[in-house]
Amino acid sequence: MNWEALGAIGETMGAVAVVVTLVYLAVQVGHARREGQRALSQGRGEAVRELFLFGTDERVSQAMLKGNAALGVAPSPFVAMLIERAGLTKEEATVAFQYQSAWWDYTVQIISNIDDLRGIERMQFEISVINRYGRSGIAGMYYQYLRDGPKAHPDAIRYMDSVLAKAA
Repeated sequence: MNWEALGAIGETMGAVAVVVTLVYLAVQVGHARREGQRALSQGRGEAVRELFLFGTDERVSQAMLKGNAALGVAPSPFVAMLIERAGLTKEEATVAFQYQSAWWDYTVQIISNIDDLRGIERMQFEISVINRYGRSGIAGMYYQYLRDGPKAHPDAIRYMDSVLAKAA
């Protein structure tokens, strides 16, 4: 073998190494992007839940109710439904709505990452979905409200319906 042949082999091996390195970097960038998206989604979900739960603080809910009443703001459809069907006061219905909204935000957060859960985690999550939304009561009523209106992402509703159908 002469030097030219060895040089050609070396160049070919170098080119293959560059391609392998680029493929590896592309895979790593994809993983980093997905992790960044997941972290952003999780942070958003946690912030929304905290805000909803902050709204259940008695001082905050009283101030919001008083202010909305003074401004002539009608209760949301779900709050109105709770007042009518469950006999709750406007304050109680608003707190229940905010609590259900926080739970729904958590549920959607998990659904969006469902493929990343291990088998036992997914099973536990599905059991909690069935126990929470598969019954009558405020949580079940909230899910029907979301399901029947334009309030929830269709993928989340499809997933929830498939889980709840397993329990039926």
